[in-house]
Amino acid sequence: MGTATVEVSGAQATQWAAELHAVLTANAAPGDSVSPVEVERSAAIVIAVIGLVFSGVGTAKTLWDWWYARRRDGGTVKILFSDGTSIALSDISQEQLEIVFQQAETPQR
Repeated sequence: MGTATVEVSGAQATQWAAELHAVLTANAAPGDSVSPVEVERSAAIVIAVIGLVFSGVGTAKTLWDWWYARRRDGGTVKILFSDGTSIALSDISQEQLEIVFQQAETPQR
């Protein structure tokens, strides 16, 4: 199992995170976990945060498909993994994202 935090930011961060939460929950594999959305507001930006516990690259594909359909709307999606890896979906391909999810899921020895 891997763990990550998904940060959604932009003008519609709260709405987008609610949509993404619903998609992740609907597509969760047995044993996966999707935490409720938490919204952090500052004077300059709104960031909605979703915690994940995942197995397999299915979660990576779900995230990619959701983001890819909305990428032109101006939202930013960043994934922070428990090992400290941080990636923005706009900076990576779907194949690279799946590799990162596989690596995050594999226990380090």
